[in-house]
Amino acid sequence: MKKLLSKSIEFIKKVNINIIIASTALFISICTLIVLVQEVRIMRVQQKASMYPYLTIGKVYNSKGFGITLKNSGNGLAKINSYQIYNDSVYFKDWFDILQVLAPESKKIDYSIISTEGNIRDEMVTPDEEVNLIFLEWTDETRILEKRINSLRIKICYSSLLDDHWQVNQSAPQEMDDACILEIEKEFGS
Repeated sequence: MKKLLSKSIEFIKKVNINIIIASTALFISICTLIVLVQEVRIMRVQQKASMYPYLTIGKVYNSKGFGITLKNSGNGLAKINSYQIYNDSVYFKDWFDILQVLAPESKKIDYSIISTEGNIRDEMVTPDEEVNLIFLEWTDETRILEKRINSLRIKICYSSLLDDHWQVNQSAPQEMDDACILEIEKEFGS
């Protein structure tokens, strides 16, 4: 044990103490730089996550009627870039087009029992905001329409303030690489 201790002391005397201190300082600096780079990367991810909108399409039922809603359950603003409502290959322009296809026999469904936000393209949806795409009061005709409205498909493309893009259909939003291509002939409300 004494030999090992004496050899260690001899080695330390031979090596310049300044080189040991400089090497230790360099090692600590490199470790600090790695930690800082990792911390900045984590902060950027957190910042992005705090700005993400999360839109979902759902149905609402109550004693007054039924409807289709769009809700932002995320933390950030959502800018609606594209809003399409279709059935098979038919793209609708307004709710009365939909009524003519789904309930052509209906004669008493008009704007007195319908409330809608209309065209929401280019609108901003704030966090926790719920937008009524359509709400119909209960009547004999709307009870029939309620069963048929399930055949509708709604596609909404939206983006965050950081220019990230998503598309929501009837399911959870899907992240996209680029914004949806705006096809005016398929846009609802155009």
